[in-house]
Amino acid sequence: MVEMLEANIDTSSLYDTLVQNSPTLVLLPKLESLINKEEPTLEDILVICAHDDELLAKLTRRSGFGGSEEQFAKDILFKKGLGFLKSLAIRTMNQEIFELPLGLNGTSTHMLKRRCVILARFLKRFVGDLDREPDDLYMAGLMYNFPYVSYEHLLNRSVFSDEPFEEVKSDCVHATAATLAEIGFEPYVVAMLEDSIRDLYDTRNPFEHALLRIANDVLESAERTNATLGRGKMINRNLLDATGYSEREFLNLLKELSKNYKGTTVPWQR
Repeated sequence: MVEMLEANIDTSSLYDTLVQNSPTLVLLPKLESLINKEEPTLEDILVICAHDDELLAKLTRRSGFGGSEEQFAKDILFKKGLGFLKSLAIRTMNQEIFELPLGLNGTSTHMLKRRCVILARFLKRFVGDLDREPDDLYMAGLMYNFPYVSYEHLLNRSVFSDEPFEEVKSDCVHATAATLAEIGFEPYVVAMLEDSIRDLYDTRNPFEHALLRIANDVLESAERTNATLGRGKMINRNLLDATGYSEREFLNLLKELSKNYKGTTVPWQR
């Protein structure tokens, strides 16, 4: 069970906004349940997309499949597998969830999405050090900065007035984590988000949090100064010590991931 902290704001408006902007956000937990089912059927695949008339068609187009929706579902069930469909869903969600209604603080949709996807790929690279599913690590990294998206939506809906993000970050984190839990996201992913504002050794997963904090600081610094990745940025020694890796190892990996980042990455590469 995730130890949820109480949000000080009503999360119902945030839930409605996030689900409206990204139907795929609701699809992912349903897909996870279907993957864990012993013998999923063709009807199961069609039913989980039924909450949105355009969603299955969107996934079909993204996969490059030219047949009908039913033929696509058969192709998933009998050939490519549900893991491929999940990858398609995550790729589709990546195109939806980072849309910023206001674009404040010099942050654009493209910039935020790029950082979040790089963080997701970064954390997933450490799967060998962790007893976690690769997709759970990917999602934990992807959602690390998602409370900022919530902040702009809540500001746009006048839940906040003109408070800077840092002043209401705690409320945004709690509200976002509560909303993802309500949607049905993996408890590990929700817990990682919830712990993102805690002191490192008060978190449930300090190794992962040290990794994400290091990578996020380096990427954010490069965005803010428009400088070469890692130039002039000293990585926090306490965070480094918590991982056992060197600064050079982190910077080399982040440079590789940044260089290889493309907004049109094929689904299974995410």
